[in-house]
Amino acid sequence: MATQNLSRIFNPGSIAVVGAGDEQNRVDHTLVRNLIESGFKGAVYPVNPDHAKIMNMPAAKNVRDIQGIVDLAVVAAPINQVPQIIEACADKGAAGAVIISGGGRETGVRGSRIEQQIKAAAGQSGMRIIGPNCIGIAHPPLNLNASHMPGSPAKGRVAFLSQSGSVCASVMDLAEKENLGFSHVVGLGSMLDVDFADMLDYLSEQRGVDSIIMYMENMARIRNFMSAARAASRIKPIICLKAGRSAAGARAASFHTGALAGEDAVYDIAFERAGILRVDTFEQLFDFTRILARQQRPTGRRLAIVTNAGGPGVMAVDVLSSFDLEPAVLSIQTIEALQTSLEKAWSKSNPVDVLADASCAQIARAVTITAQAPEIDGILMIHSPVDHFAPADLALVLASQVSALPCPVFTVWLGGASMDKARQILNEKKVLTYDTPEKAVRAFVGLYRHSRNIDMLNEIPVRRDIKLKINHEQAGSIIESHMKNSPLLLSETDAKTVLEAYGIPVSRAEAAGAKVPAPDYELYIGAKLDARFGPVIKFGMGGAMSEILQDTALTLPPLNSALAARTITATKIAKALKGHHQFKAVDQGLVETLLIRLSRLVTDFPQISEVEINPVAVTNGQLMGLDASIQLAPPLAAAPDHLIISPYPAWQEQLYTTQESEQVHIRPVKPEDAEPMMDFFENLSRQTIYLRFFTPLKQLSKRMLIQLTQIDYDREVALVALIPTQYGEKIIGSARIIFTANGTEGEFAIMLADSWQGKGIGAALLKSCLAFSKRYGLKRVFGVVLRENRQMLRLADKLGFKKVRTSTSSEVEIIIDIEKLDLYTL
Repeated sequence: MATQNLSRIFNPGSIAVVGAGDEQNRVDHTLVRNLIESGFKGAVYPVNPDHAKIMNMPAAKNVRDIQGIVDLAVVAAPINQVPQIIEACADKGAAGAVIISGGGRETGVRGSRIEQQIKAAAGQSGMRIIGPNCIGIAHPPLNLNASHMPGSPAKGRVAFLSQSGSVCASVMDLAEKENLGFSHVVGLGSMLDVDFADMLDYLSEQRGVDSIIMYMENMARIRNFMSAARAASRIKPIICLKAGRSAAGARAASFHTGALAGEDAVYDIAFERAGILRVDTFEQLFDFTRILARQQRPTGRRLAIVTNAGGPGVMAVDVLSSFDLEPAVLSIQTIEALQTSLEKAWSKSNPVDVLADASCAQIARAVTITAQAPEIDGILMIHSPVDHFAPADLALVLASQVSALPCPVFTVWLGGASMDKARQILNEKKVLTYDTPEKAVRAFVGLYRHSRNIDMLNEIPVRRDIKLKINHEQAGSIIESHMKNSPLLLSETDAKTVLEAYGIPVSRAEAAGAKVPAPDYELYIGAKLDARFGPVIKFGMGGAMSEILQDTALTLPPLNSALAARTITATKIAKALKGHHQFKAVDQGLVETLLIRLSRLVTDFPQISEVEINPVAVTNGQLMGLDASIQLAPPLAAAPDHLIISPYPAWQEQLYTTQESEQVHIRPVKPEDAEPMMDFFENLSRQTIYLRFFTPLKQLSKRMLIQLTQIDYDREVALVALIPTQYGEKIIGSARIIFTANGTEGEFAIMLADSWQGKGIGAALLKSCLAFSKRYGLKRVFGVVLRENRQMLRLADKLGFKKVRTSTSSEVEIIIDIEKLDLYTL
C-alpha cells in the first residue's frame, strides 16, 4: 500500500488543489501556474474561486464536493485548516497529499499539535503526506509540477530530494542554466510522514531513475533510512549534502525543520556504511548533480592528466596527493602510442604534458589514446589559453569524441571570458567542465571513493568458521543487578568481569598488587550510546596521548571481520600493528576479534551507555586491557531495536532431525555463506535450478550471490539448512521470504539439494520462514510456482496455501494468510 500510494502521488490521474483562497497569495498563484504550464494531462480540481478563475473552470466548495476520484491533493491553505482538508481527502480515497503550508513543528508546540492532528486525520486510510512546510513535488516525465518553484524542471534521470525549499529552487535554477534534467524533484519539508527512507525505497524501484541526490537537515527513522539506503545504493548512486556540521549549523537546521540534528561525525560513518557519498558544500552538491546527469562514473583510482601547460598539471598532481592518490602509471604501449600520434616533444609520463604548441588535433588524440588505455579509469584534460587556436575549436573536437570513450572525461578551461564559448559547447554536449584543476580532481576523487565504498558494501567476505564463545548469562546477571540496585557505574572489578564474559582480555594484575610490564604501545577501544544512532564504537591510539592526538576511527555495530579491519586501517596507529624494529607485529585478526566482541556486547545489552577499555596494552604482539569502565542507563529500546543496522538474528537458529535421525542445522544466512552457496548451487540438478529460477541458469553471477547472502534482516527472512562435513558445514537447502515495501506481505522462494528432497527439510525451512515472518508483522505470504513443480505444490497444500490464477498457464500463484494461522499446529 505504501509504495502503491507513492506511485499514485507521482503518477496521479487527478489532482485537487486546495489553496488559501487569497488573490494576493504568491504561493497559490505559482502553484496553479506551474500545474497549468507544466502540461499535466490529468484532471485538476480547484477548491477555491481564485484558482477556478485562473483555470477557467468551476470551483468545488470543498474536497468532498469533487465529482470524481482524487489521487493527489496539493494543499497550500493555512495550517490550522489542513487537518479538516486531509480528513476530507482520506474520505475521498486520495493516495496522498502534498502540504505546502508552513506553521507546523518549526513554530513550536502549537504547530507540533497541528501536525499530529494532520496525521490523525489521515488515520488508517493509507494516505501518505509529503510535507508540511515544503516546496512541493515535480515529476517531469509526466509533465507534473505541483510545486511553487519558479519554473518547471526539465526531464532527466536524476532524482532530487530536499528538506529545504530554497535549496530545491536554487538547484533547479542552476540546472536550467546547465541544461540538466530530473526524473523527480521532491520537497520533503518537515517529513511528518513521507521521509528519505520512503523515497529511497520508491525511487530504487523506478526504472526512470539512475541516481539520487539529497539535501538533508535531519534524518528521521534512522534504522529505516539505513535499511532503505543500503538497498538502494547497491543499484543507484546516492549523493547527500547533510547540513549542520557545526554546532551552530545544527541549531539552525533544528529551527528550520523543527527536528534535532545528530552528532555530525556519526552521520559520516552512517552514510559510509549505507553506501552514500557525502559532500560538504552546495557547490559540490550541484557538481555531482551535473556529473550523474551527464556521464559515466570512474570505476577506479587511475587518473590520467592531459595538459598543454606544465604548471596546472603539477597543481592537479598536488591535489591528488592530498587525497593519498597518485597519477596513473602509463604502460609502455600507451607511451609508444602517444609518441607515434603526437610526433612532437611531450613529457613521456603522466601528466601527459603536450606543451603549449600542441594543436587541437594533437590534444584530442592524446585524450583519446589515454582514455582507451586499459590502465586508465578517468581523464583530466586541462587547457590553458594559446594564441594559435581558439578554445572553442578544441571544445568542438572533444565534444564529437568524448561520448564514445570508455572512461569519464573531466575538462578544465583555465581562464575567463575567452573560455566561456568552449564551456558552453561542452555543457550542451553534456561534457563536464571546470574552471580549476582542484575542482575537477575533487570531483573525480569523490566519485572514485563512492565507487570504492559500494565495492566494500558488496564485498564478499572470507569465510571464517569462528564462533564467539561468550557467557551472556554471567554478563547479564551483573548488568541486571546494577540496573536494579545501583550504582549505574560498574566497579572496575565488575566491568572487567563483564568484558571477560565476552572474551575480551583484561588484566587483574593491579587488583592483585602486581606491576604490569611496560607495553610497546597502547590502544583505545570503547563504545558510547548516541541517542539517535545507538551504540557507536571507537578505536584508535590509547593511553595518556589519546585525547591529545585524537587518532581514532568510529564505526557502527554489528561488525564482521571486514568492517572491523576497515575501522582499524582508518587510523594511523594501524601501522604500528605491522611491527617495527623496536617491537613485534600484532596479528590484526586479534584486534578485529576484539572489536567484534565489543560490538556483540553492546548489541546484546542496550543498558550499556558507555564502555571504555583504555589503555589496551600491546606487548610482544599480545593484547591486554589494563583499565576498564562500564556506565549503564535505562535502555531506550530493547535489543536489538537500539541498533540502526539489524544484527544477525541468532534467535532464528535451530536444529531439525529427519526421520532417518540426521541432524540438520537451520540458521539465518550470513555474508560468509557466499562460497558455500556457490558450491550448493553448482551441485543442483538442471531441473531443480529451473524449478527455482524459471530459467536454465548455468551459474550465479556476483550480483545474484550478493543478493542471496548479504541479507538485510529487517527486510527478509533468509534461512539455510546445513549438515556437518569434515571440511565444515555444507549447505543443503535455502528458503527466504522477502518483504514487500508495505511491510505486511512477503514473497517466498525455496531451494533444496536433490539428494535431500523428501526428508521434510523443505517443509521445516518454509514453516520456519513463515513463523519468523509473522513475528516481523507480515500478514500474507505469496509465491509463484511452476505447475510442473508438483512437490512444491503438494507442500503448499499441506501448509495451507491457496491457489490463485495467473496470467500464464505454466505458473500458479499461491497465497497464505499467516496473520490468523497457528503455525505451531502445521
